[in-house]
Amino acid sequence: MKIFITMPHAPIPDSFFTPEIMDELAGLAEVERNPYDRDLTKEELAVMAKDADILMTGWGTCHLDKEIVAALPNLRLIAHTAGSVALLASPEIYEASVRVISGNDIFAQSVAEGCLCYILSALRRIEHYTGEIRQGRWLESGFDNRGLIGKKVGIIGFGAIAKYFLELIRWFRCEVLIYSSHLSEEEAEKYGGRKAGLSEIFSSCEVVSVHSSLTPATEGLITRELLESLRPGALFVNTARGKVIDEEALFELLEKGRFYGALDVYEEEPLRADNPVRKCKNVLLMPHMAGPTVDMRKVVAAELTKDIGRFVKGENLVYEITKEHAERMTRG
Repeated sequence: MKIFITMPHAPIPDSFFTPEIMDELAGLAEVERNPYDRDLTKEELAVMAKDADILMTGWGTCHLDKEIVAALPNLRLIAHTAGSVALLASPEIYEASVRVISGNDIFAQSVAEGCLCYILSALRRIEHYTGEIRQGRWLESGFDNRGLIGKKVGIIGFGAIAKYFLELIRWFRCEVLIYSSHLSEEEAEKYGGRKAGLSEIFSSCEVVSVHSSLTPATEGLITRELLESLRPGALFVNTARGKVIDEEALFELLEKGRFYGALDVYEEEPLRADNPVRKCKNVLLMPHMAGPTVDMRKVVAAELTKDIGRFVKGENLVYEITKEHAERMTRG
């Protein structure tokens, strides 16, 4: 059994593959790794991993298409240390009966935590009042902060992140409305919410949080009309993808100050230095880092290593991504 790690020797990949993880992998199979400090081309991968039974992949790994399938005849498992496999694993991978696992579920927990952090920070206006302290000022008499307890919360999209997020906010006793094309009423109730349409969510909720994956069907899902229907003072949160939203309309409306925002992702990243939204005091802006946090990288590598061990022993996999699941994942 041979494992080939496609990720280069560099600070981020090395934070996944600690010496302890490398020892664990070596106890399961012969391990070889990309020897460079850069990502491999498809041609290089085809040569270096030609005998591999298992590929461990990550951000920057090339698309695994039919040419890779043909070049790697022993390949039986892909362990992806990132979340979505939509741009990594081609249909031919699944057609060749190659199984796929990823850190998606583990990363989802970290993103859900980040989303809750952003919401609480934005509602309590942590950034604003920290800025006041740093400028030598103190609490003004007419201060404004809010909490999450008892709020009406709208969730757009219902994948792993949204599910973990709803588990996290159970204590806050929120009324939860969920928009999802593949969610049943029964499942919504199981997570403490109910199904609702986009119009109802945007016009009635005090907090609206976007968790939809980016697919051809969801690009531009959140329109100007929906954003204009947000309640005055509502909080709009996006930890999904910028292209899910009419971003031009969002920035324009945030500049007018009618509602608040907590944004982690943008259509163009990095956000342009001259973008006026950078100066909006009603928006919490973060540079696409809701999750996973750095300390979760070795956790993902460790969990995938355990799944590789299960694969070697012929046991059930915990983190498997089916073809149907992959088709619903973010593509960018």
